[in-house]
Amino acid sequence: MRKLAPHVDTHKSKGDRVYDLIAILLFVAVIIYTIFQWNQLPEQVPIHFNGAGEVDNYGSKWFLFLLPMISAGLFAFLEFLERHPETHNYPKRLSETNAPKFYQYSRKLLNRVKNLSLLLMVYIQWEVVRVALGYSTEMSNIFFGGFLALMFVVMFFGMYQMRKIK
Repeated sequence: MRKLAPHVDTHKSKGDRVYDLIAILLFVAVIIYTIFQWNQLPEQVPIHFNGAGEVDNYGSKWFLFLLPMISAGLFAFLEFLERHPETHNYPKRLSETNAPKFYQYSRKLLNRVKNLSLLLMVYIQWEVVRVALGYSTEMSNIFFGGFLALMFVVMFFGMYQMRKIK
C-alpha cells in the first residue's frame, strides 16, 4: 500500500455533485414515502427476501427505520473516504507525478459506488414498503440484479481506468 501526500485536494465535478443530489433526494423521498404509509403498514413487514425475490422473513415495522440509518451511515462513511483519496490503497507505481490522477480517479469511483449503494438501499426500502402494503408480492430480481450488475460494471471500469495510469 502506497500513500504520498498527507492530503490532496480533488474536486467533485458538476456531474458528481448532481449524482450526490439525485441520490440524496431519492433517499429523502423514500423516507417521506415510508412515513406517509406508516399508518397503513401492518405490524409485521418483510425484512428479508430469498434469491427468488420472495419474502422469507418478517419483523416489526420499526425495522423500516434501520435501513435508512444504515444507509445514512454508509453514505457518510463513503463520503469521508471520497474526500480523502490519499487514504486509499494504490499500486506500487504511484508516484508524485501520477498521484493526482490516481486520487481523482479513485475519488470519482468512490462517488459512483457511494451513490449506487444509496440508491440500492432506497430501492430495497421502497420494495419492502410496497410488499408490506400488498402492492407487490416479491422484490424484483431484475431490478435488484441490475443494480448489482451496474455496481460491478462501475467498479470494473474504474479499476480499468486506474490500471491505465502510467
